[in-house]
Amino acid sequence: MECAAVREFTGVHNMIRGLMRLMEASVAGAKPDNTKQIKVLSAFGQFAITGTHFHHNAEDNYYWPAIVKNGADASLLEPLVKEHKMIDPLLDETESAFVALATGSTDDNAVEALRGLVGQFIHDMLTHLDNEEPVFFPLLTQYMPDDESERLAVELAKTAPRKGISWLMGGVEYGMTREQAAEFLATFPKPIRWSHPLLLRKYKKDCRVLGVDPATPSPR
Repeated sequence: MECAAVREFTGVHNMIRGLMRLMEASVAGAKPDNTKQIKVLSAFGQFAITGTHFHHNAEDNYYWPAIVKNGADASLLEPLVKEHKMIDPLLDETESAFVALATGSTDDNAVEALRGLVGQFIHDMLTHLDNEEPVFFPLLTQYMPDDESERLAVELAKTAPRKGISWLMGGVEYGMTREQAAEFLATFPKPIRWSHPLLLRKYKKDCRVLGVDPATPSPR
């Protein structure tokens, strides 16, 4: 049976993969002259970058130090730490491009440049997840007790980004199994859990503006 941490990270990683598919489709269909669409795309992109930074921080400063403290060999994690450091500058550059969309001065060249950045971002993130899981998950199984994993998850939920959370709810709804979603959302404050139907409605509305299927994050 999988430990709690592996179950959680499996769900989160699958959600990330799903949101990357949604991002790819959204950027591919972006039209510079559609102001409303570009504004929603900017918000989605900024959420994606903020969420990636948060996820990396959770690993860098919470889970990885915890399993090392519990006896894991830190050298096994070094390649993953290096990958985070390699991805971070790309995150910053991509974030700047998404922020620039909100100025309303978008043209074909800006959107094409954004597509290139997003393509690299998606490639690097998916490659990193594929590299990380065979190393990190066995270490979690061996060195992360369920009670400690639950404590860390609760602690991190308190500091999770709130802006753009409707995108997160969409990723949870379509990118996770029902069991993964229930376990993941259990750590969130009650007001957010109660707002789930409203947040999901906003997610679907924004997907319509982007011209993408809300179910795009579903596994293929």
